[in-house]
Amino acid sequence: MGQIRPSDRSSHERLHPWVERFVEYLRAERGYSEHTVAAYVHDLRLLQAYVTHHGDAWERLGYAELVGFAGWLAEQGYRLSSMSRILSAVRSFFRFLTEVRVLAENPAALLAVPLRDRRLPEVLSEEDVDRLLQVIPSRSPVGCRDRAIVSLLYATGLRVSELVRLRLDDLDLAEGRLLCRGKGGRVRWLPIGRAARADLEAYLTAVRPRWRPSTRESAVFLNRRGRPLSRVAVWQRLRHWARLAGLPMTVYPHRVRHTFATHLLQRGADLRTVQVLLGHASIGTTEVYTHVHPQRFRAALDRHPLGSWLRRKSPAGDRPPQSAEDPACKPPSED
Repeated sequence: MGQIRPSDRSSHERLHPWVERFVEYLRAERGYSEHTVAAYVHDLRLLQAYVTHHGDAWERLGYAELVGFAGWLAEQGYRLSSMSRILSAVRSFFRFLTEVRVLAENPAALLAVPLRDRRLPEVLSEEDVDRLLQVIPSRSPVGCRDRAIVSLLYATGLRVSELVRLRLDDLDLAEGRLLCRGKGGRVRWLPIGRAARADLEAYLTAVRPRWRPSTRESAVFLNRRGRPLSRVAVWQRLRHWARLAGLPMTVYPHRVRHTFATHLLQRGADLRTVQVLLGHASIGTTEVYTHVHPQRFRAALDRHPLGSWLRRKSPAGDRPPQSAEDPACKPPSED
């Protein structure tokens, strides 16, 4: 059987009504971002293409057909992480159909999801971060903006989608913190740190006003035309500076996020604190960072942008710092 991809003719076909109803549920009731909804649509288009190719009827899909779909994914060379994501989307889809009584029984209830490969991508060293920041010329407008972006990514662990969604009202520079609007409408307060705050203030004072944004434009990071910076643009600028710095790996925003978490653990932060800062709903997601050598957990926090803040941990060691106990900063309950 040839490969079936959502980029083929199936990607232009209308979604099955059941899938459309599920997508509306994700948007309206779950509050998922368009990026997350698009990922679900991508995965369910694969299932739709598979069902269409085999001439199956959605109403008659059973456990055996879904196992066949999982086997086809493996035959097509999908990685375990991709298979896990796709089959999790399928399980969520059929669970929804059962809950709203479109189906009497859930054919995916016993569908096994392969364990994901928990390997963490290679991270930057502290020396790599220093080289990256030093190569960005803060005297040029674009360089000043880009330095603020890199400093903020490393100091806070923001996702790139969270970075480009930042609004001026989300910044509380007097207190050295920002309000992050994360996945699923969850929000959390994050400390910025002195170095990142200085870079951010330099950009906001000397560069952003020069690009003459509309008075109604509240995005923190803009391009030279005064429009909000895109996720792709952030990725491209980061890659550009990493090449100039001669770093031996491809650098992208999520790698900086991994670096942020890894360096915190290396310098003694507890896993619960890192979970809160990253905005993970489950600490199981954060546990991937425990690959850090345990002998480095006790190092001091002095050189990290969050150092003094993280030292104010509770005696129990399993709760976030006091400043993270703001209701907006508490981790959400697990789904």
